[in-house]
Amino acid sequence: MQRLVLAAALCFAASQARASVVWRGDFETKDLSQWDVIDGLASRLTVVPSPVRQGSYGLRVELRSGDFSNNGNRNELVRTVADSEGMDLYYAWSTMFDASYPIANTWQVFTQWHHSGCCGSPPLEFDIDGQTLSLSRNPPSNSGTVALWSTPLVRGVWHDFVLHVVWSSNPDLGFIELWYDGQKAIDGKAVQTLFPGMVNYLKQGLYRDSSISAVGVVYHDGMTVGTTLADVAPQLVPPPPPPPEPPDAGTPDPGAGAAPDAGAVAPPVQAARAGIAFPHQGCSSAGSATGLLVAAFALLRPRRRRS
Repeated sequence: MQRLVLAAALCFAASQARASVVWRGDFETKDLSQWDVIDGLASRLTVVPSPVRQGSYGLRVELRSGDFSNNGNRNELVRTVADSEGMDLYYAWSTMFDASYPIANTWQVFTQWHHSGCCGSPPLEFDIDGQTLSLSRNPPSNSGTVALWSTPLVRGVWHDFVLHVVWSSNPDLGFIELWYDGQKAIDGKAVQTLFPGMVNYLKQGLYRDSSISAVGVVYHDGMTVGTTLADVAPQLVPPPPPPPEPPDAGTPDPGAGAAPDAGAVAPPVQAARAGIAFPHQGCSSAGSATGLLVAAFALLRPRRRRS
């Protein structure tokens, strides 16, 4: 039994050492320390015990008219580790729009992957426009936002997002998948996810057209980055297929069970070996991922939203 316990412990330790969760920004530290930069007013970005989607803490974001940072009406958190060419990552988080969240016929971005250049809209963004929530892309030319997926905005409840991205400036190599509220929303799509010669970095909070005057409140929780779907949303991983049916044993032998010939000598019974049989124990393996720091000046330069 001690050997069995030891084997299980070693397997668990090995799987933990090879865990492929890259980063967590889930506020379980009770503060903003998991994130690298505050782009806006810290007083409007507060860690709260309620409402939460998971764990014990989440983020409350409040944005008012006049809350300006980097030439935009925004209060956002920034992870400055770069998403670069060829990286294959999964992102999972939950967002809730307050019941009083303002409806405006213009853009409001709540999660984005911004490029390292100085200006223009990001390659990928989740936003609200009117009463529609969408995932959109912007071409390097900044010629106009293209919606990749959309759904009606529902306020006052948590929404769960899982985004799988292969980061590439090649439109044939870039790739996205999306799950929304536990259902597949984009079943794999080739798309350019980086601008040529640039990297992306994650921003989350609220950033919107400065013409909106009403107070906006949104909650975020559970941001996790990993290298597999199982890392960030194990509940979405399909169960393994059932084992195959055993082969047909065939027709029983009519002589089976008959008494042995009294004159025959029965073969010796092989003594059973003492000890415990150990079934094969498999430990999952996972790759490692490294990040690059985006230059600080890329965060401080003004950006032009849209012409």
